[in-house]
Amino acid sequence: MYKASPFRLGMFEQCPRQYKFHYIDDLAKIYAKPRPYFTMGDHIHAALKDFLSIVPVEERTVPRLEDLLREKWRRNRKGFKSLDDEKRWGERALVQVRWFAQNQDLSVTPLMVEDYHEAELSPKITLIGKIDRVDREDGDSLHVIDYKTGKMPEEMDRTQLYIYALILSQEQQLPVTKLSYLYLDAGEFQTLQPTAADLEQAADYVVSMVDRILAEKKYPAIINSYCGTCDFLEICPMKEEILGLSLEGEEPDF
Repeated sequence: MYKASPFRLGMFEQCPRQYKFHYIDDLAKIYAKPRPYFTMGDHIHAALKDFLSIVPVEERTVPRLEDLLREKWRRNRKGFKSLDDEKRWGERALVQVRWFAQNQDLSVTPLMVEDYHEAELSPKITLIGKIDRVDREDGDSLHVIDYKTGKMPEEMDRTQLYIYALILSQEQQLPVTKLSYLYLDAGEFQTLQPTAADLEQAADYVVSMVDRILAEKKYPAIINSYCGTCDFLEICPMKEEILGLSLEGEEPDF
């Protein structure tokens, strides 16, 4: 049974060699490096989870959420270049959680928060994913919300949300009527209202991608905009080409 997640499928589509290093060769435990944006994102997610699932409604205030963020932060301070760098990322995180506490309905208690889910798509494929938040809407329907702590892209990636909807449509009795990314940095939602045709197309995409993955033999390295931050750059067969591209157009440092 192949376990398909949005992250796993996206990695293969972006670079099959990275996928091989990560999932087949199991090299992430050797080469994975802490990144400041991952550290910040993890702490924001953890703080929002406790804020909406543990803290009583009457205690949901800006200072309480800030304290939760600081509490999470003390547990992991990896990936920063210096104390000044850590401070910059910490201040950015505080801006995001303050916006959340000041602009969102804090009386809502989500149906699910930061839960792992899985559902069988076919006899050979299981869909898996960690869903940040699921709200029960008026009219007994579900609203999936995925928090994003980075910049809002120009084009919306619908695949992740559709896969979450596929999982919940099998796991829950209530229909999934809304799918949202909440970009905390921009303070904006991107929302979809999925149709049966959307979910059918998403299921076909997953099946097609899994077929490609299982049939792959060579796992080529594909140069893309994320190569510079890839954990496996030092062992990538395209390393020299990638480093050469990163230097193009730069002035020499002397």
